[in-house]
Amino acid sequence: MADALSIESLVFRWPGQQYDTLTIDRLQLPAASSLFVQGPSGSGKSTLLNLLAGVLVPTQGLIQVLDQPLSQQPGKVRDRFRADHIGYIFQQFNLLPYLSVIDNVMLPCRLSRRRHDKAMSEASSLIDAAADRLTRLNIPDTLWHQRVSALSVGQQQRVAAARALMGLPELVIADEPTSALDQDNVDNFMDVLTGQCQALGSALVFVSHDRHLARWFDQELELAPYAGSQSEAMS
Repeated sequence: MADALSIESLVFRWPGQQYDTLTIDRLQLPAASSLFVQGPSGSGKSTLLNLLAGVLVPTQGLIQVLDQPLSQQPGKVRDRFRADHIGYIFQQFNLLPYLSVIDNVMLPCRLSRRRHDKAMSEASSLIDAAADRLTRLNIPDTLWHQRVSALSVGQQQRVAAARALMGLPELVIADEPTSALDQDNVDNFMDVLTGQCQALGSALVFVSHDRHLARWFDQELELAPYAGSQSEAMS
């Protein structure tokens, strides 16, 4: 089985800057495993996620996602790869307020034929597949046809996770999605998210400044808070 991701000699520097924003000597994440990325503000956490998703490309070095040299592909190929293979949970969730809960969850399968077909392989319809994700993430069916703006922050967070998991993406990326939650809701969300990724066989890369969350993950990557620092994955 292909590794979820592999990084070699990564350097990223924003144009015009004197110092490197991010350097990583080596990182390897096996398929269906999990990585916790932590570090203070300014350490390059969000930059790393954008590199893994193919939104940015490194200044030098190689990023492979699912054994594909993503960092060496043109923009359109990276965009299609991201839609087909990567589920993303944003810090502010990025749910569409004019859509219902269940329509938000189905959205990745509207944008990717591959994820549509994978969702249909486990359910008789997209609605049934989305309902299954919402049920597993503890969103009651009384909310499925409401607009997401009517939900609590914790409920919106779980809807965002359900959307990311639609169509069985091989990699799920989460950018500090627990930052607005109290501790009880954080623990509940972490249990559900990591459990669902394990059940579906999706690798998980999760960014947070809260090092206490590391106990849910197989590996940890700590990013240093100063320019030009180097980091390696730690088991």
